[in-house]
Amino acid sequence: MSRAATSPTGARRWAPTLRRRARVWAAREPALIAATIATLALYYVIPAPLLALPLLLAYAALAWLRLDIALATLPLSFPYWFVPKHIGGHAVLPLSEIALGVCLAVALGYELRHGWRLGGPRAWRCLARRLRALLARLGWPLALGALLLVAGATFGLLVARRPPEALRAWRWEIVEPLLYLLLLLCYARGPRNMWRLVWALLGSAVLLAALATLQIAAWRVTFSPLAAGNRLIPLLPDGAGLLRATAFVYGSGNSLGAALERALPLALALALVPPRSGGVGRRARALALVVCLALLLALDWSGSRGAWVGAAIGVLVVICLTLGRPWLLVVLAALGGLLAVWQRNQLIALALAGHNATGQLRLLLWLAAWHMIRDHPLLGIGLDQFLYLYSNLYSSHPYWITVLNGHPTIAGTQPNLAHPHNLLLDLWLSIGVLGLAGFLIVLGVVWRRCWHIWRAARRIPASARQRPAAVGAVALGIGASLLAGIVHGMVDSAYFEPDLALLFWASVALLLLVSGRAGAPAPASDLVSDHQ
Repeated sequence: MSRAATSPTGARRWAPTLRRRARVWAAREPALIAATIATLALYYVIPAPLLALPLLLAYAALAWLRLDIALATLPLSFPYWFVPKHIGGHAVLPLSEIALGVCLAVALGYELRHGWRLGGPRAWRCLARRLRALLARLGWPLALGALLLVAGATFGLLVARRPPEALRAWRWEIVEPLLYLLLLLCYARGPRNMWRLVWALLGSAVLLAALATLQIAAWRVTFSPLAAGNRLIPLLPDGAGLLRATAFVYGSGNSLGAALERALPLALALALVPPRSGGVGRRARALALVVCLALLLALDWSGSRGAWVGAAIGVLVVICLTLGRPWLLVVLAALGGLLAVWQRNQLIALALAGHNATGQLRLLLWLAAWHMIRDHPLLGIGLDQFLYLYSNLYSSHPYWITVLNGHPTIAGTQPNLAHPHNLLLDLWLSIGVLGLAGFLIVLGVVWRRCWHIWRAARRIPASARQRPAAVGAVALGIGASLLAGIVHGMVDSAYFEPDLALLFWASVALLLLVSGRAGAPAPASDLVSDHQ
């Protein structure tokens, strides 16, 4: 834009034109969002790669037109890594990786075009300023935690027994989620993209709930793993005779529960926003309530007790803080701890009812994982390496505990277990001490920021332009969602799956957008010039 346009007189002259263009783009947004989602969905469901390719190109064109919309709606693609997309021959890729690759290519195209217009030295100075601004948006504690996590995962590649599997997990669970975080902070700023991301996260869970409903009510089949051909096979009851929903696209009900439990507290936080408090309309609150009901039903069908407990704790946190009674959480936690100590035998029996073998197996898994940590205390064993040290199918000296105190164990019936079913043990083994420290730093920073945003939002008058109730509700929902996942992660996988890792860092990005550390909303002139 010329110097005259940036002067006060030039700004007044150009303001009506910019406002008119902004209104035009705002009117087009619903159609652009629908087209972006539809092209990616059709690309996924059409089996023939050549027939699906034009749809991928159409998705790329829409992403070039509005990269912020493509990035904000990308969570809708997270759950489908278990049933990847065939891109030709024997090559397969998760849908989220394909969509993220398109968005990255578009972002690089933006930067090359911008650098070409500026010229060499000015382009480098502009890039340096943008990197410093990005670091400021992250904040140094969060940046340090992410850096330690990446360092721990990278060092784990050096000690991994099976480097190809470790490198794949490094790409899926470390690099791509962090890359998505950075792309969101750079190209999807502002309140509109914040709400798009919120509803994309909830929409992804609702779609899973709808698939679980269809699976239980009418079409009792599920997809087999990729190694078994990703074919539809009958959905059979588990060892306890329970029919557990997988929403077709997951390998177990536990994976479905892990995805649903993270969305429930966020939806409930939005549904409980008081009327006329700003930021969340009546229809949005009603929609959030419907989402809660759908997720509760699907959570029940998942049969995942860890997800039930995690979701219950997340919901309890949302309710207590929405009522403005944080002290109630402390009282309930103390009473729950006393009850757990007093009635521990009865509670253990209740938790393991119908799952006795599962409970015993987890205890043996934790013991085996601790033995691995004792032998690999600093760097761990590398990403996605647990199976290759645990099972006698892959190791001549396995950590598989088939005999304990002279008696055969239940572990002898299940040699193909790929993770220790405990988040802390999994982090330590997969990314070492550095990565574990980085993850805990990130988690602490996120929860601290959620708490401060929630408290600050309650002190801002409802008539203020910041829409405090909406901001506080989203921050509260993020913190409670992560807490639900961590609680479930004490007995299952909570991070080292492609969708869970993407969900984790998408939640971090959403919190940065909510807190304003991702910058103020872009002016209309920037929106128009960047997306023409």
